[in-house]
Amino acid sequence: MTVNGNTRSMRQHVQRSLGDDFVEPPASVMSAMPNDNDDDDEGEEFQPKAGSRGRPTTAATTTTTTPARGRGRPSRTGRKTSATVNQPDEDSMETSSITMPTGNNTTFVSGQQSEEKGYFHHLLAGKTNIQVLVDQWIDSYQANRDEALIELMQFFLDSSGCKGKLTQTMYLKMEHVDMLRAMTEHFDEDTSEYPIIMSGLQYKKFRSSFSEFVVLLIKQASYSIIYDQYMIDNLVTLLTALSDSPVRAFRHTGTLAVLKVMTALVDIALTISIQKDQCQRQYEAERQKSSARRAADRLDTLTAKRKELEGNENEIKSFMNFIFKGVFIHRYRDIVPDIRCLCMSELGEWMKSYPMVFLDDIYLKYIGWTLYDKVGDCRLRCLLALIPLFQTTDLVGKLELFTNRFKDRIVQMTVDCEYEVAVQAIKLLTAILKFNERILEDKDCENIYELVYHSHRQVAQAAGEFLNQKLFHKAEQPLNSSKKRSQNTAFIHLLVQFFIESELHEHATYLVDSMWDQHAMMKDWECMTDILLEAPDQEEDPLDDQHENCLIEIMVCCVREAATGEYPIGRGQPNRKLTMKEQKQKEDDKKVLTDHFIGTLPPLLNKYIADADKLLNLLQIPLHFNYEVYTTTRRERDLDAYLNALSDIVQRHTTAEIFDAVSKCFECVCDVSFTLSNRAIAHRGNIIDKILANFNAAMGIFEEMDEADEDDLYPLLLNLRKLDAFHQCHDLGNTDLWDKIHLLFKAAIDNEDMSPEIVDKCFGIANRSLLWGLYQLDMQFDKDLLKKLVKRSRKLCALCQKLMLHANTQICHYAYSTLCDLLISMSPHLVDKNPDYQVLAIEINENLIQALLTFLNTYVFFAEEPKNQDEQAKIETLHKKRNLLAAYCKLIVHNVLPIQAATNILKYYVKFSNDFGDIIKNTFTRARDISKIHTAKTMAYSLMAVYKDCIATRDAAQEAAGNDETVNIDLSPLRELARRFNLSFGLDMAKQREALAALHRECIRFALTPLFKHDDPTQPGPNILFLEVLPEFASKLLKPDKKAIYDHVDKLVHNATIEGDAWQPLINYRRILNDEPGGGHGPKTRASTATRGRKRAAPQDDDNSRL
Repeated sequence: MTVNGNTRSMRQHVQRSLGDDFVEPPASVMSAMPNDNDDDDEGEEFQPKAGSRGRPTTAATTTTTTPARGRGRPSRTGRKTSATVNQPDEDSMETSSITMPTGNNTTFVSGQQSEEKGYFHHLLAGKTNIQVLVDQWIDSYQANRDEALIELMQFFLDSSGCKGKLTQTMYLKMEHVDMLRAMTEHFDEDTSEYPIIMSGLQYKKFRSSFSEFVVLLIKQASYSIIYDQYMIDNLVTLLTALSDSPVRAFRHTGTLAVLKVMTALVDIALTISIQKDQCQRQYEAERQKSSARRAADRLDTLTAKRKELEGNENEIKSFMNFIFKGVFIHRYRDIVPDIRCLCMSELGEWMKSYPMVFLDDIYLKYIGWTLYDKVGDCRLRCLLALIPLFQTTDLVGKLELFTNRFKDRIVQMTVDCEYEVAVQAIKLLTAILKFNERILEDKDCENIYELVYHSHRQVAQAAGEFLNQKLFHKAEQPLNSSKKRSQNTAFIHLLVQFFIESELHEHATYLVDSMWDQHAMMKDWECMTDILLEAPDQEEDPLDDQHENCLIEIMVCCVREAATGEYPIGRGQPNRKLTMKEQKQKEDDKKVLTDHFIGTLPPLLNKYIADADKLLNLLQIPLHFNYEVYTTTRRERDLDAYLNALSDIVQRHTTAEIFDAVSKCFECVCDVSFTLSNRAIAHRGNIIDKILANFNAAMGIFEEMDEADEDDLYPLLLNLRKLDAFHQCHDLGNTDLWDKIHLLFKAAIDNEDMSPEIVDKCFGIANRSLLWGLYQLDMQFDKDLLKKLVKRSRKLCALCQKLMLHANTQICHYAYSTLCDLLISMSPHLVDKNPDYQVLAIEINENLIQALLTFLNTYVFFAEEPKNQDEQAKIETLHKKRNLLAAYCKLIVHNVLPIQAATNILKYYVKFSNDFGDIIKNTFTRARDISKIHTAKTMAYSLMAVYKDCIATRDAAQEAAGNDETVNIDLSPLRELARRFNLSFGLDMAKQREALAALHRECIRFALTPLFKHDDPTQPGPNILFLEVLPEFASKLLKPDKKAIYDHVDKLVHNATIEGDAWQPLINYRRILNDEPGGGHGPKTRASTATRGRKRAAPQDDDNSRL
């Protein structure tokens, strides 16, 4: 076989131009790679021209030609044209048997071949074994090679989505490119898809079967026909022409096929190389034998076999070189990302299969350059191709030059905008790190360290694997330690040090989650507690306060992750459902950690009882206990030690956070399902009795004092903190604190200097006493208790409204929040539980709503900002304002307040969009679920309120300017608010018909009332300009609704004559409703409905909101 000029002949094939998706790598990177002298950039770039029907200008005038198709004809390029492709007929996908023409007795014409018998349809149906198809084609080729090649060519055309049929005449008389030009006319113009990119399981399987068929065909042919200088020549030439076609379907399918041919050839070359080496070893072994023991013709046979293998290897390698330089170097930068991805994937397979040839910088540079591709999937395929190479010990040595050249780019990709690319880039760097730690500099590693705190879990876990390899892989336990330590001790010390140096001390849970599956130390509770409880050796440095805090925080996060299986906020789906395996692992971990901490937690609490920060973290651990372990392991003493420690903490501490944490711990251990809960309940009762005694004593002192400073009130405040904390989680039973709390409320009303925290705790106790009362009513109905709750809820509501006017801002905030919570808990929806609860519902009146709105205007929308406030303080202030606004909006969303109460909130949607826009938008979006019509009316009322503000602003400016200057009204705030409201209605106009009609009706009524000025009947009323906002909503009206609204406007106007510029808003609005062109000044118009024929009855809803 002759393959002379293969490399240069391929330059005659046209190339596709680079698209916007491809990024040329930096010149410094390209120049740094060795030049393989393959002249792969000499060919012209192909620039297809729309509608061109002639041949493109190519390098066909050169003296070299492409390999012949077995008959000495050179291959030329196809024409430049564009086409779309079709989806195959459904009927043609069902086949039950295969009948392939074989032998010379069959007169074959491809155009007459039944579609059901083509290879394409057999693979698409997926009912026939691929090996059977390959064997039958080889049998057909051995009988009549031209007919078999026609069948194979037809298969590739069908796989491209082409409907054309290849005839024997076309095959014998036309070049490949001419055939492809003719086939281009046979695509379906209705679709741009073709089989290998179509969606659906059937086409996904077809793509896999297509690749398998091509690879298996070449491998099967390697035993006989591949060396006949005909089959492979014609096949590669056809596929090369397909891969150079300007038609995407041909180019993509041809590229996939020829690259799979290349993959098969690589496997064949590898097999031949192995056979050649074996033959050489046999030859050497035979030659070293003595003449007496040596077989007569053995050396000659082995020499002949080795020469044959060398010839076959050279022939296969020549075709591999032909395909690589003729197809790959052009298609790896194709405009279609899928083709570029395909090239990188296959190149990776070649390097992995035959590293002796392909694992060289000549080929690696293409992967390196494609790392700069703009399409994330292309970058991803490069990384996936490199990772197996770096994970193979025998291959990494050949990658050192590549690593040095492209290391910086790979490090950049760890923060890629495509998360999957970033994950694989980190995994690649981890593999590089295992190979040689010195390649990565400290700054490179530090960039990856930070990613353990990333919000994307896969990125963070990949960074955790890198961190584990870098820091914990070679850490060793000190040899001179006199105590037996866990092997994880050194690792935990390193982890704590890393956490401290990262300076992200509020994100320990993210670090723990990143390292959770990477190292066993994350579940080594014994090692963590030993470090905290045991005294260090003389050779060891003791833990300082910062290290202890960080270790405790990490330990608590590990306990939480093990006991709940939940990911940190922002990582993964919230409230995800655990799999059966994860659920079982969670229960097992929960038992293990409980069994360990029920013995070690009391000593830890006693050791750090004076440190509030450490206690707050340690008190989170019992919330995740399986308390039945106390019973099953007979650990009553440990339970008593734990309860005593909690009692000591309540006695010794003064902060509300500690009391809240202890209260939650008692809530868990006092659960009636716990066998030993009686012990915990007794301890809790003793603690509460002591708190009540101290509180009563402090109240007695308070009642006797005329004036009190902070020191005098501190005992009272301390006991209020304890009562409030325990009241959150526990029903205090018969303890009635209402009268004493009421006295404190009265003192706050009379005294402006009352401590805000005392008032806050009183509000909390009073509100929760009502909630516990409701709980008792649900458990057992009691009329006397019901009357008591009604009386106290009314008193608390009145107290809140009074204290909302207090001079102290904090007390006003506490009163407002308590009132909003009270309205939620005592809402009319209580009737759904029990009709007798109707008396509990607090009456919502106008005065109550106005008091809430006044508070919002004073402290949220128009609050006075302190001067010289730093950025952190501004953020905290904004957060408080958002909470206050959300409390009011919650009343509307839960249908406690009428939707119309949102009028004065919605009008600030644009003005305070940055600060509260999301809250306001969510409010009217959720309000639509209650009533679309009332929500639309409320929007109309808010537009009216903004219009009135615009009028007031104009009047104030006019008054300031005097009579010498006329000030025009600025309606831009009104128009912007209308535009935002209009966008919120969405695109489904049918669903919003009634709501839009209600909005138009309310706006029209406001704008045309009164219709005329009271002192001039020829001039419109003062609100006529408000009609300028309605065209914003007219675009979403259906034609019948426009007609109904037009008739409604005519009815309001009657026979009045409207003329002049003053009436222009009404004229324009009517033209828009009537779908008339133009919106400028119109002629004199008489509004009359008599000439419009019979009026269409306007659709009505329950509250007459439809026009």
